[in-house]
Amino acid sequence: MATFILIHGSWHWGGCFQKVANILGAAGHAVIAPDLASHGFDPTPTAAVTDITIYAAPVRAALEEIEGKAILVGHSVGGATCTWLGEEMPERIAALVYLTGFMAPAGKTARDFVMMPAYLKDPAIVETQGMLRIGKEGLGLDLTKTDLIARSLYSDCSAHDIARALPNLVRVTPHAPFVYTSSTTLHRFGRLPRHYIECLQDRGLPLAVQREMQAAVPGAHVHQLDTGHSPFLSAPEAVADILLNIC
Repeated sequence: MATFILIHGSWHWGGCFQKVANILGAAGHAVIAPDLASHGFDPTPTAAVTDITIYAAPVRAALEEIEGKAILVGHSVGGATCTWLGEEMPERIAALVYLTGFMAPAGKTARDFVMMPAYLKDPAIVETQGMLRIGKEGLGLDLTKTDLIARSLYSDCSAHDIARALPNLVRVTPHAPFVYTSSTTLHRFGRLPRHYIECLQDRGLPLAVQREMQAAVPGAHVHQLDTGHSPFLSAPEAVADILLNIC
């Protein structure tokens, strides 16, 4: 039996992985899907999340409480938490999985990759920029822009799943995971098995940027899904199949 810790991305909550968690659980594996600080049911005020140690504390706590090792799966900016914990606690981690996730090399941040021309000039990003608000506390999402959010984050999801997801999104994701500067080393993070799951139709994190990160941090085993940004909703069986083969 493996233990999976599923780490959500910007504005989301642990429960977004419920479909995938159900499949993994039915196969006999343990699954933890915590809410990151200030997301979901976590009561931490957004303004109090000043660095990655606070933001990712719920994931670290889960990792510390389990017996044995866990497979960490980071979606989107949840990848920053994977990278941080991969360096902090490699002895507790069996593998790192980046699900269309931010995977920054040493000395770089997730923000560095969203400032690249491959991101800023991507047609899907240009189309949906109106849903974003950069503020003092973090990266804001205009929750009234439901059509833009759906086209960006849930482009291949059912109307039912979109309707269930939208009310659970938070207004702001703290800056912390975007500005965390990776400090990975070869003898800690570098010794862990890594997997990168590309989402080929992603309108939230362009494929070209996903591949820029893979080139910057070589060595991951690459898998592909012909999906948009949220395959945990649109293709949970395919996500689970990859994870089950990893464990």
